[in-house]
Amino acid sequence: MKKADSKRLKAALDLYDYAPCGSVSFDKEAMILDINHTLCIWLGYTKDELILKRSLLSLFRIGGQIFFETHFFPLIQLQGFVKEVYFDIVRKDKSIFHGLINVREVPAHDDLPVSYQATILDISDRWHYEAELIKAKKQAEADSKAKADFLATISHEIRTPLNAILGIGNLLHQTSLSENQKEYAKLLLHSSEHLLGLVNNLLDLSKIEAKKIILEQVPFNLADLANLLHQTYLVKSSEKGIHLHTNVDTDVPNYLIGDPLKLKQILTNLIGNAIKFTKKGQVTIAISKMKETTSEVCLKFVVSDTGIGIPKEKLEAIFQEFAQASYDVNVEFGGTGLGLTISKKLLELHDSSLNVSSELNKGSQFSFELWYKKTNRQSVTTESNSIDFKAHKLEDMRVLIVDDNPANIFIAEQYLDQWKIKYTSAESGLEALSILEEESFHLILLDLQMPKMSGYETAKKIRELNLESSPVIVSFSASTKGEVQSALEEAGIDDHLSKPFQPNELFQKLLKHYGVANEVDNREKKIEPKTETHQDEVPLIETPIPDSYNLQRYRKMANNRQEFLKKFITSTLDALVSYQKDYNRAMNARNIQNLSDLIHKSTMSIYYIQADRLTSLLNESRQGLHQKSTTSDLNELIDTCNHEFETILKGLHKDLKN
Repeated sequence: MKKADSKRLKAALDLYDYAPCGSVSFDKEAMILDINHTLCIWLGYTKDELILKRSLLSLFRIGGQIFFETHFFPLIQLQGFVKEVYFDIVRKDKSIFHGLINVREVPAHDDLPVSYQATILDISDRWHYEAELIKAKKQAEADSKAKADFLATISHEIRTPLNAILGIGNLLHQTSLSENQKEYAKLLLHSSEHLLGLVNNLLDLSKIEAKKIILEQVPFNLADLANLLHQTYLVKSSEKGIHLHTNVDTDVPNYLIGDPLKLKQILTNLIGNAIKFTKKGQVTIAISKMKETTSEVCLKFVVSDTGIGIPKEKLEAIFQEFAQASYDVNVEFGGTGLGLTISKKLLELHDSSLNVSSELNKGSQFSFELWYKKTNRQSVTTESNSIDFKAHKLEDMRVLIVDDNPANIFIAEQYLDQWKIKYTSAESGLEALSILEEESFHLILLDLQMPKMSGYETAKKIRELNLESSPVIVSFSASTKGEVQSALEEAGIDDHLSKPFQPNELFQKLLKHYGVANEVDNREKKIEPKTETHQDEVPLIETPIPDSYNLQRYRKMANNRQEFLKKFITSTLDALVSYQKDYNRAMNARNIQNLSDLIHKSTMSIYYIQADRLTSLLNESRQGLHQKSTTSDLNELIDTCNHEFETILKGLHKDLKN
């Protein structure tokens, strides 16, 4: 060999031996055939201690060894390479470093069998850095939750005295007063209503940030809701000399299933803003149909005005919390700047977005699209903001008021007196139970937040009483019904009223339950187990479907050794639990890339258990996202895929025990 060639060979060997990354060759039994000096230094071994004496597996923790046998090495054999897989690598002194491994297959040549070449990067610094980032993220999330919880607590505390202020304002407004006193009462009432709006916005924002907002799926009448909003804002727009138009296209279905309260809240914020920032001209609410399937419809909502408009450079700022378009706007029009933020976040919960276009001094247009399920149910009604109290006679109703706050009791009593409804009051749950032993009532107004015995406990004990006629229980608290729905159902509470409430809201509840208050309690029938299966429910399968999976490949790999087979099953169980979580995250976020990554990394686990149906469902899910299938179709696919996951997991657990 020439001297120059010798030098080049030595340089090449040095480049390999002292490369800034580890390098190791191994055979199909994972025996180390060669290893560079860099990796030896990292491990604390000499080459003589490793080459042809130790397997690559022995450098991994037990979890890594199982993963290597069941997933990593089979994948190399299948596709000839594996990129960037994380392993904890054990040094000679039993400490570990975090390694990122890339492997390629070296084909057989010159009578040499197939071998495998791996490069290893020490990512310990990056791992610790990422761990710190994760820690910081968790701390930030905890801080955000603490802030949201604090804000919710403060808002709840404000609601209690605010209920009394709002109640007294309403009562004063209905009494004989001088002109000055009428103005004072009107100012008190309007100020308390304005304060209530601010508190509601703060509370809504805190609930959204704490992820406590749940979208309901209830039937509602869209035409009634649109009419209600029009009537609500007609007075305010007329006072400013602004024309208010509401246009609902004739092909828009009236009866839908969704969350009407959230829709009303979004539109209320947009319409209120449009009227507030418009000095002359008009405000228009338009609802049109965009798309339709046999079961769902996509509607477009547009609120436009001829108001002051928004500068282009401020369009993003208006969606920030507590922000207005400018200081001058904030001074002239006031407000917290939370309305658009809340509307935007509520739409994000619907997988939608709020779009805005505006021209300074010419007006603005806000629009969004929402999918709703269609229904033929025509008994849906939307509550009105105004009630003719005299048109309804409720004198036969007997009501028990239970509240530890004397001011709240006083206000409720005054309302009931005006409506000529008979009542009795109790300041604790114990007192209420004592009264119920002597008297019967059609309806109970029950405060949830009471000392010693909460409203929930009181309701449960009322249901345990052997009463001849079981009363309707309507709870009231600073919480919304959606927040406490499950707890209400568990306690046997029929309905809920959020504090502070207007008199017409209380009357609506009384009117709603009038006529059913004397009926025999059917609660025992409600809790009987359901035997029928609805069409949209997936029946549970008690035993795994035979072709959901097959362990034949694992049995062959384990050579019928039970300990190896159980090791393979355990590893696959852990993987499938993780894959199911990743699947639901990807589908709920409609993230096709994350779903594709999941399909790639789950290939070998699913291949070895021959779960062909699960493979098909995962691919169908990806196709559904790609084709932007309807929410209904995707939800059905998610349910089916989750059912297949559960069937396989249940079967594997059973196999593990056998």
